[in-house]
Amino acid sequence: MNSFFAKVVKSGSGVFTSRILGLARDVVIAAFFGASKFTDAFFMAYAIPNLFRALFAEGALSSAFVPILSEKMHKDLTQANKYLTDLMFVLSFFTLSIVLIFTVFSNIGILIFIPGYAGDTEVLNAASHMLRIVMPYLFLVSLCGLLSGYLNVLGSYYIPLSSTAVLNLSMIVAVVIGGYYGGNIYCLAWGVFVGGFLQLFYIIIFAYIKGFRFRKKKKIDKMVMKTFRLIIPSIGGVGINQLNFTIGRIIASFLTQGSISYLYYASRLFQFPLGVFSIALSTVSLSEISNSYSRNDKENVSLLIDKSVLAILVIIIPATIGLFLLSSEIVRLVFEYNSFSAEDTLATASALKMYTIGLICYSFVNLFTKVYHSVKDTLTPVKYAFISFLLNIGLNLIFINFVGHAGIALASSISAGVNGVLLYRGISYYSFDLKKYFSFILKIVIAACGMMLVLLLLKNLNIHVLVNIIVCAVIYFMLLYMFKIRLSEVLK
Repeated sequence: MNSFFAKVVKSGSGVFTSRILGLARDVVIAAFFGASKFTDAFFMAYAIPNLFRALFAEGALSSAFVPILSEKMHKDLTQANKYLTDLMFVLSFFTLSIVLIFTVFSNIGILIFIPGYAGDTEVLNAASHMLRIVMPYLFLVSLCGLLSGYLNVLGSYYIPLSSTAVLNLSMIVAVVIGGYYGGNIYCLAWGVFVGGFLQLFYIIIFAYIKGFRFRKKKKIDKMVMKTFRLIIPSIGGVGINQLNFTIGRIIASFLTQGSISYLYYASRLFQFPLGVFSIALSTVSLSEISNSYSRNDKENVSLLIDKSVLAILVIIIPATIGLFLLSSEIVRLVFEYNSFSAEDTLATASALKMYTIGLICYSFVNLFTKVYHSVKDTLTPVKYAFISFLLNIGLNLIFINFVGHAGIALASSISAGVNGVLLYRGISYYSFDLKKYFSFILKIVIAACGMMLVLLLLKNLNIHVLVNIIVCAVIYFMLLYMFKIRLSEVLK
């Protein structure tokens, strides 16, 4: 199982394990706490360490150090372990400093992220308290990110990508406890705190099994400083991408109470196919393309990008159609229990539709950004991300006047599309040969259209949404089979 396809399967199954438990977590949160000003408070408090997490755990840093670690592991495992150990010590200093700042100044920090609640002391106090509880998660998950990169280079994808499942289990238990003891939402924050320790312990065990050992010496590996020089522009790129979501939620704090929660629940559903397939694919691509460049195998680099593009089209086109047309039914099935009302369902579904429009755009942004990072170009994606960021802010301010919080999701999708186009056009050594793959893409579109007709028919007949999804998936892949398209062949 050393093929690119096998690695994507392992990666995807790891993300699926994590995401399915993440979905279960969100279902439990919605059932016990619904969508209110207090869920808004928790989601924004939790968003702050996650904003930095994207930089230090799974975004900028991993993109900067994985190519370097890959080179070192091809030469000397001991030196690779020392390099990673030194990175962990330096990163711990930075992340603990951020944790300390936001813990001491939690009142100011939370006000920056939910300014729309400036006049509601009850919400601000609750959010500030929860922020102090969840901030240490940043330190824990950042170390997880480094060890996950180590495992990725060794070809281990399931364990790193499934590690968040441990956090999700901890949060589920915490929600149930909080729900049964008077709806105490603070329990949810403590679930994040405990889950972070469990997640790190889980990763450390498997990294140790795979050969990682702490190799600390007085002199820090010179490549550590180079890594952090590489990360500076990358932080800008990944940080801007994360800020697109964060800015939207900040603006949402000025809208109807619960708007932040609606966007959160919608984004969780939208990110399910994005995470299970697109992010899994780009994670594998980073390691594989880095390894190919280490061997100076540029022909294989282009082939890997081609395969990734085609695989995204095969999976994301039908996922986009399904999520858009069945948005209300899916939200109702997943979230509408107890405290989550029918009104909440409609509000969440409207945001989900707008996010879904950009699903394929986000997939290509993830892939093409990894392509740049795999060759240690961390600056170019920043330029394009900044353009996307400015566009997103402008569109947010326009669209909220017409469709409220759903306009925030639409603005995010459009700006992702612009970012994806800029990233693609900026890769000088690669060009997707549309003429070569035209027949392949046409077959995907025809199969997706056939699936859509069946979906609309079953929807009009009021067939249960789960049955509809299963039947449509079978129809789609049967049509692909008739057209002699196999995903395993695409990623062989």
